[in-house]
Amino acid sequence: MKKLNLLILRAFIGPFLATFAISLFLFLIHFLWKYIDDLVGKGIDTFTLLRLIFYSMADLVPMALPLSVMISSLMTYGNLAESYELVAIRSAGVSLYRVLWPSFLVMLLFAGITFYFTNIVIPRANLEGKSLLYDLRQKKPAFNITEGVFYNQIEGYSLKVGKKEKDDETVRDIMVYEYRQGNSQLNIVKAEKGIMKLSPDKRFLYFTLFNGIRYEEMTDMRDYYRSYPHNITRFGKQQLTFDLSSLDMKITDKEAFRGDYRMMNIAELSVEVDSLEKQKKMKLQRSMDFFMTPYFHIVPDSVKPKEGLVRNANIIDNYPKAKQADIYRMALSTARGIKSIADNNKAELELLQAESVKYQAEWHKKFTLSVVIILLFLIAAPLGTIIRKGGIGLPLVIAVIMFIIYYAINIIGEKIGKEGIVPLWAGMWLSSFVLLPVGIYITLKASADSATMSLEAYQRFFSRLFQVSRFRNALGKKGQNPQAT
Repeated sequence: MKKLNLLILRAFIGPFLATFAISLFLFLIHFLWKYIDDLVGKGIDTFTLLRLIFYSMADLVPMALPLSVMISSLMTYGNLAESYELVAIRSAGVSLYRVLWPSFLVMLLFAGITFYFTNIVIPRANLEGKSLLYDLRQKKPAFNITEGVFYNQIEGYSLKVGKKEKDDETVRDIMVYEYRQGNSQLNIVKAEKGIMKLSPDKRFLYFTLFNGIRYEEMTDMRDYYRSYPHNITRFGKQQLTFDLSSLDMKITDKEAFRGDYRMMNIAELSVEVDSLEKQKKMKLQRSMDFFMTPYFHIVPDSVKPKEGLVRNANIIDNYPKAKQADIYRMALSTARGIKSIADNNKAELELLQAESVKYQAEWHKKFTLSVVIILLFLIAAPLGTIIRKGGIGLPLVIAVIMFIIYYAINIIGEKIGKEGIVPLWAGMWLSSFVLLPVGIYITLKASADSATMSLEAYQRFFSRLFQVSRFRNALGKKGQNPQAT
């Protein structure tokens, strides 16, 4: 039995590691493609980019793991069935459940690791990754002047060059707009030629200009807004220094992102959900106490009006005609005020409820992925013994179809749960409720060698069906031939 366990585990681990690496790589490419516009052209160093990839990979594991489990399970047991090793094992009196047992234990281990991963590793990786991605998206583009285009990323300046030489330092036809005193003063510098050089630490740009003119507005003069005096200076050589520190990436405090539900573990999510539920109750009670109660008065049955005070059943008829219009206006105004207060409080309660649903859904996700991995294995592994095809072709097609179905059910369940169509727990566990009976059914049929789960039986059925159809078509053609009579 130990040799059997080792045989199955060796057959399973190799395909799993290969498919997991490929799946993770494909999802990583999708992630980078999604944020490519925010990362390109900003002079991001290799180490920072590798950090972002490392943190993002943790968030991609929940998507790559189910797909790799399905592909590797189909490949492993499909190979065993195709090479008749599974037939030899079962002919020795070993049941299918015993053959699945070693891989099932590995799935239990994966489920435990996945739970730890989703509860501990992913929240921390999300905190680091999201804060780093935010800083990279806010980072200004790296210093790179393009011919004929104004470069506006340096604070207080706008630069444009007409042509850049091959040495990437000499430029011609330069124009510099310089803003001072809250953009109220504008200085313009034009030059025929210039040489650009960055400091060794790339924090400063030294710009040496030749044969130019400087136009400077005299905003400090008393009558500036009446005559707009200015000063024009011609120069043969002038050096400008630009501070590029504003292009550096700013590091945001990670505590600003810690309140996000994707950065919390189960304990933190439970505390947040409890806090939001208390806020909802307090909001509802405060609404009743401070807004609704003054407008509604319940009179005890023991209190009776004085005789002669109320003469008509219709209250408004007890007041003089001259005052009834004012009373109607006051009642309408009061009713509108109550409705406005009720609508505002309803909107705030719905906002709190939507926020609470996010945290509750994330709490359920910590458990559902671990369960789904086991259920997908219970479907894919017996199915591999049925299709009897190894390799990467057919198992990959079947696994992708199964993954799409699972993903669609999971998205639908999450959506209807968050919208309140079904209880949230039912929506979050919908994919598990659907996969469980399917897995049990396939496993039972595969273990009993049922013809209903045999592809060969269906192939024989359809081949016979096509033979009968061709035979009937041939008879029909003979019946229609006039020479046959």
